[in-house]
Amino acid sequence: MADNYIENQYDDYLKQKAKKEAAKRAAWRKQLQAYKEKLAQEKLNKEKE
Repeated sequence: MADNYIENQYDDYLKQKAKKEAAKRAAWRKQLQAYKEKLAQEKLNKEKE
């Protein structure tokens, strides 16, 4: 029974770790997309001048 408890705790840890990593990647993609849009907007502004 103790083995099952430890295994369950470890499984929960791995799930939370994966969830945090996915959130980190999503935040990175969002930040990268915003930066790309900013660069594109700046390029358009330069071309208009």
